[in-house]
Amino acid sequence: MNCIVFVLLLVLQMPVHRLYAQDQKVAVIKLSFEQTDSTKTCKATVVSDGAPVKEKEVHLYVKRLYSLLPVGKVASTDSLGEAEISFPKDLPGDQNGMLTVIAKIEKDDVYGTVETQSQVKWGAAPKAELLHLSSRSLSASRENAPMFLVIASSLIIIVIWGTIFYVVFQLLKIKKAARVVKKLSVAEG
Repeated sequence: MNCIVFVLLLVLQMPVHRLYAQDQKVAVIKLSFEQTDSTKTCKATVVSDGAPVKEKEVHLYVKRLYSLLPVGKVASTDSLGEAEISFPKDLPGDQNGMLTVIAKIEKDDVYGTVETQSQVKWGAAPKAELLHLSSRSLSASRENAPMFLVIASSLIIIVIWGTIFYVVFQLLKIKKAARVVKKLSVAEG
């Protein structure tokens, strides 16, 4: 029964997919990067079937660890199919200063979602942080935690476990005393 329902759903969705795919045109985005003394500009050229695509909004993103970071303002393509977006100067890159730049046309009625990506060496190189034993702070890793915090947390743990051991020791003494009292009461009576 489940198999029949699955096949039926699959068959019913096939014609809709074909109609949707026929309405879509294919567009291609090409990225180029220009840098002058004080400005960095990313140019996205949108072409479909050899002709430039006019008046389409192009979004520019930089790939980060978990998501895409929007960069610059959304630009529309001109009569040549080109959109120019200014690029920030202080965006951090990887250890080599490389950034992955993504240009997108999002949810367009004619072209759907079109995207391309390219790498450019425009990222600010990360600074190497030197860790010293004297640079202890609350925001540091476990090895560089402040000494008063390490000592305080260790004392708290010792006091808690000491209390638990003391309670268990006292319970054992009470149990032993109860056996002695029981033996004495049995011997007297």
